[in-house]
Amino acid sequence: MTIAPIARTLEIFSSRLQTLCRLLTLAETQWREKGWHVEMLRGVRLADMYPLTHQVVFTCNQPNEFVSWCVGGEAPKVDPAALAFTEAKPYVQATLGRLEEAAPGMNDGLLDRDKRIDLTNGMFVVLSGRDYVDDWLLPNFYFHLVTAYNLLRGEGVVMGKADYMSHLQDRVQRA
Repeated sequence: MTIAPIARTLEIFSSRLQTLCRLLTLAETQWREKGWHVEMLRGVRLADMYPLTHQVVFTCNQPNEFVSWCVGGEAPKVDPAALAFTEAKPYVQATLGRLEEAAPGMNDGLLDRDKRIDLTNGMFVVLSGRDYVDDWLLPNFYFHLVTAYNLLRGEGVVMGKADYMSHLQDRVQRA
């Protein structure tokens, strides 16, 4: 059975945002068990990349922009530098809520529209709706999700690929 493109995109965003919530919960739980101050996690970074709370916000920006494009309105804006670590998971959950609320108003015909993306220095790119999803939203979404995962791992949070791939858990079978 083939899932319609919009429904599949919503499913990907939702399941992976749930994964991000679980990863943030693991981090908070493990840090609290060690007696460490969890807010220290908000600023962890890899080289010159943006820190963790930015990665969480940037991950959420993709589904938020998708909903905004599909149903109109403005995507939520939050200053990632001002977001506390303990506010990160509620922000992800709010994004999940926006996806669920908007889903009934979305249909695959939306993918026939073009999307203009303004870049820096007055540049822009125009993509078909399908290319917007496949070549812009999903790659950016996964980039920031994986970066958040790697930052948490780098700070000693015990988790592995099974935690990252938890969206497949209900499909795992015993030989």
